[in-house]
Amino acid sequence: MYIMGKEEVEAVQQVIESGQLFRYQPGVESITDKLEKELSQRFGVNHAIALSSGTASLITALAGMGIGPGDEVIVPAYTFMATALAPLAVGAVPVLAEIDQSLTIDPSNAEKKITPNTKAIIPVHMCGLSCDMTAIMQLAQKHNLLVLEDAAQACGGSYQGQALGTIGDVGAFSFNSHKIISCGEGGAIITNQVEFFQRALIHHDGGCAFRDHKLDIPFFAGLNFRTQDILIALFRVQFCRLDGILAAVRAEES
Repeated sequence: MYIMGKEEVEAVQQVIESGQLFRYQPGVESITDKLEKELSQRFGVNHAIALSSGTASLITALAGMGIGPGDEVIVPAYTFMATALAPLAVGAVPVLAEIDQSLTIDPSNAEKKITPNTKAIIPVHMCGLSCDMTAIMQLAQKHNLLVLEDAAQACGGSYQGQALGTIGDVGAFSFNSHKIISCGEGGAIITNQVEFFQRALIHHDGGCAFRDHKLDIPFFAGLNFRTQDILIALFRVQFCRLDGILAAVRAEES
């Protein structure tokens, strides 16, 4: 569980006193811009977008991956409802697959649910337990599926030495009040795929055409899943606490 202290209060106070609350400031690197760079560095990826919630992260990721009406997305039967709501939000159909003894998606059962309309699979790392990503990635390669890692409950975890959220095509995180680190409500996505990143950037910000982004794709109608600098100021302190919190949790479990 997250830990809050005076550092978070001071970080929020600085943003309020600055008078700059909106994440996009022409010619100025915002607090959110800084966090996105820190996320990219921490996870060793090229692109990161901070978002308003974990649900927004999943929806934005799917939109960025080009998932839409008529597509099917395989999700585990045991997960928070956001995993299934996200495909519905982009017009796709969530298809439930069973879990195994790990409490995460069963790759063999997921394969049985694949149809010609299946375009993606969302493995969910439940309660800090990682999915069998070796089997998931083999399944995705075999059937030409995109992989969206739902790491909402496993920020900072790893699988065979690789950070969770970096194994699939896109990783999604949640930072609400039930997570290891929190800003009350928030999320993020990470990816190395520039096209997925650019589509997600547009989708998460309906006003993206007014920003100083250098995009290689046409603008389209997006939504508003932007975060705000007050929350991100708090979260940047939380992000610095991640390793310490994980160490404390692991010590309690050992």
